Amino acid sequence: MHYFILILLLSSLLFAKEATYTNQLIDEPSPYLQQHAHNPVDWYPWGEEAFEKAKREHKPIFLSIGYSTCHWCHVMAHESFEDSKIAELINRWFVPIKVDREEMPHLDKYYQKVYTLLHRRSGGWPLTILLTEDLQPFFAGTYIPPTDSYGVKGLETLLPMMGELYRNHREKIEQRAQAIQALMQKMESLPTQSLELNLTIANQAVTAMHSYYDEVYKGFGDRPKFPESSRLRLLLDIYRLNGHPIAKKMVLETLDAMALSGLYDQIDGAFFRYCVDRRWHIPHFEKMLYTNAELIPIYLQAWKMTGKGEYQRVVRETIAEIDHRFRTPEGLYFSASDADSDHQEGGYFIYRYDETLQALIDAKIDETSAKEILAFLDISEDGNFDTEFAHPRCMGETPPKGFEKAKKVLSAMRKSRHYPFIDKKIITAWNGMMIKALFQASILDQRYLTEAEESYRALKHLMEKRDGTLYHQVLFNHQPEQDGLLEDYAFLIDTALTAYQVTLEEHYLKDANRWMQMALKRFYRKGRWLLGSDGFESYADLQDNYYTSPLSVMVNNLIDLALLESLLTYEAVAKETLDAHARWIKKDPDAYPEALRAFLRLKRGVVGIKSNRQALQANREKIDKIRYPFVLKKAEPMKQFIACDMRTCFAFGKELTPVIEAIEAHE
Repeated sequence: MHYFILILLLSSLLFAKEATYTNQLIDEPSPYLQQHAHNPVDWYPWGEEAFEKAKREHKPIFLSIGYSTCHWCHVMAHESFEDSKIAELINRWFVPIKVDREEMPHLDKYYQKVYTLLHRRSGGWPLTILLTEDLQPFFAGTYIPPTDSYGVKGLETLLPMMGELYRNHREKIEQRAQAIQALMQKMESLPTQSLELNLTIANQAVTAMHSYYDEVYKGFGDRPKFPESSRLRLLLDIYRLNGHPIAKKMVLETLDAMALSGLYDQIDGAFFRYCVDRRWHIPHFEKMLYTNAELIPIYLQAWKMTGKGEYQRVVRETIAEIDHRFRTPEGLYFSASDADSDHQEGGYFIYRYDETLQALIDAKIDETSAKEILAFLDISEDGNFDTEFAHPRCMGETPPKGFEKAKKVLSAMRKSRHYPFIDKKIITAWNGMMIKALFQASILDQRYLTEAEESYRALKHLMEKRDGTLYHQVLFNHQPEQDGLLEDYAFLIDTALTAYQVTLEEHYLKDANRWMQMALKRFYRKGRWLLGSDGFESYADLQDNYYTSPLSVMVNNLIDLALLESLLTYEAVAKETLDAHARWIKKDPDAYPEALRAFLRLKRGVVGIKSNRQALQANREKIDKIRYPFVLKKAEPMKQFIACDMRTCFAFGKELTPVIEAIEAHE
């Protein structure tokens, strides 16, 4: 017995020693870096101190990129970075660096491209990159297990193997690094060609998307299944342009499927990041601000097109839940919530059948109705997630009697659990997306407009410097320091332009124009755009990944501002940018949805309706219902309505109706 107690004491002392280990991340504000500040891995933040150590000790760099709400990042941390044996191997052979991809998305983007180049498939998080002491990548992986498994080398094998190779045969490593660098330069080279495409490319994109559209479960591809907002937005515009029935079908079926599925939190509202299965049953339980911010306008547009109340319900519930979990008293928004709760994936969101049935009965719902409700939500004794647990999803469009009361009971059951960790970073770009969604949702409720205006002011106050440039991100209740990236300017300009369209208040248009001028100076290089301006050379592309490409958003901003400010120089930059990427759009138009929207807007033409502010505001609903998708409002001191494109004004009238008819007929 005394021996057993001694062992326990020694174990507790050892654990205490490991728990109090502190590395160079301890003073970093990032929640993700703080999660690793007590790892036995001797982590450094990205910066000169780590780079100089690598050169001084002639060691390669072990770069790990992730974010605070990433499930597999947690798994790799627990299995490997908290393990003293693996930590010793990392420390012995490498200089380890941790990066929060939400702090440095431009750096993450570059190394994701390296991974894609080497593996011919997209990467993810955690992203594991090995670099020479001169910061040249020579290895790329994602999650790596601690030991060899299923034919994959684990860290226990990989670390000493790569470390010894670097120490004893560096010339081989350097040759590989140089070859990767040459391929990256070739991949990022963009031979400019004129974007000589015609409008048939829209139908080509629809046909291509239809080839991998899931006719059974809806959405695109097999698994994992993502919402893909930019793809849905493009399809809606194509339908409004030419009435393509398949475009409409794919959008509405997918929106219906997602709203009823496990992707959507059927109890409290808002969407999870993606589903791991083809059927939309089981989500990856993170809730990201950007996912919801980009889906809200899609459901709004579908509601305006169809009048379907289900779409409006999704919008209202999503805003309510994001406001509840992510909105600060000042009107700013946190970035994300974790998938895990009390070390269980999805633990906050899932239910056991017996205790849920009893809770409904205790709430005075009769047993027969309670069982019908649980069957409707796919909560069964067998479970649909992790043995006896079930994640709610709707088994049909018409809920049974007592459903709304039951939702309140299930929501109340969650209150005894711990809500997942929330990353309290304020990211300019993502806040811009959410504020834009609120401005657009104001068509449903005036209070959303009040929220949007309050949030816009708060974001400007916190994230705009005295010289008018932007910051990228900051931890809540801290002062921002990191310079804004291309995405911050792109999405905040988009927000300001949306705010102008809703309110027609001139200061929003002035903000958009001022930030655009700054962005051109900081990021634009003859048809190409840098993702950041901190010296790390990473170029933007038109690929829509986990959210819409900032570069594609910026091109559309240029097109809007060209019309609203009558500046052909903006249109020229937009065209030059698209020309620089023309071969990619021509080859796979469906792979670049937001960029294709920009091309269609240039080719068909954005139309501005001009009149005085009062007249335009009085006719907002009528203008919103114009079938032609590329219409902007511009307030000017005049009594009549005028419709103009970039080259000419083609319709005039004291009444709006004939001007709308001219817009619909405009080619």
